[in-house]
Amino acid sequence: MGLLKTRWEGKHDGHAVAVYRNELTKGFALDWDGAEIARRSWSWIGLGKLSATADVDGAPVEIDVAITWGGERLNGACVVTVDGKDVPMKLVE
Repeated sequence: MGLLKTRWEGKHDGHAVAVYRNELTKGFALDWDGAEIARRSWSWIGLGKLSATADVDGAPVEIDVAITWGGERLNGACVVTVDGKDVPMKLVE
């Protein structure tokens, strides 16, 4: 775990999903298969919501991210949904 950054990772239908937060800039971003597809440059203490669209089997799907209070080691809770389905996310940093 980094002092000023946090990262969660998960998988959806073989696609890698990662959300990372930087407390120095108070922003967070969403990676899909290793490419950043959405970024929020500022949020209150690194909390908030983010939405994006990604390609799954040739069709666009909506991805929603919410970072809220609480979570493991008080790093916040990261909830990701892809096309309305929850993606289990694990705190890795």
